[in-house]
Amino acid sequence: MREGKDHFPTSGASSFLRRPTIWDTCLLIFLLLLTFTAPRILIGASGGSLKAGSYIEVRTVDGSSVISLKKDATHIVKGPLGAAKIIIEDGQARMESAPCPLKICEAMGPIKNAGETILCLPNRISVKVTGGEGELDAVSR
Repeated sequence: MREGKDHFPTSGASSFLRRPTIWDTCLLIFLLLLTFTAPRILIGASGGSLKAGSYIEVRTVDGSSVISLKKDATHIVKGPLGAAKIIIEDGQARMESAPCPLKICEAMGPIKNAGETILCLPNRISVKVTGGEGELDAVSR
């Protein structure tokens, strides 16, 4: 190895590095503005809010049932691992307790808008809000 000399090619690396021009700066500012304003524009175009659902559909291995979100109540749903408690209050449904090991379904929080779902996969229970207009995730033609 030679001492004091670099063995890296200098012509290729330095040709890509240059000072940014005014157009580079304008493009960067435009992209930053677009990043922060596009979600607001899209939310405004879709109406701005989700429609609250009227019912929840609870599915288990034994079947499914439909429960109104308009009346506050506590429901016990049985799954393969044991009983799970679903609480409905203020037009929202949440999983209060479940026998699953990680308790992810409890951490999902309350749901109230059409299309929102709580899943307890180990106990094979799903809770989905229905009866309202949900927001579209995508449109395909």
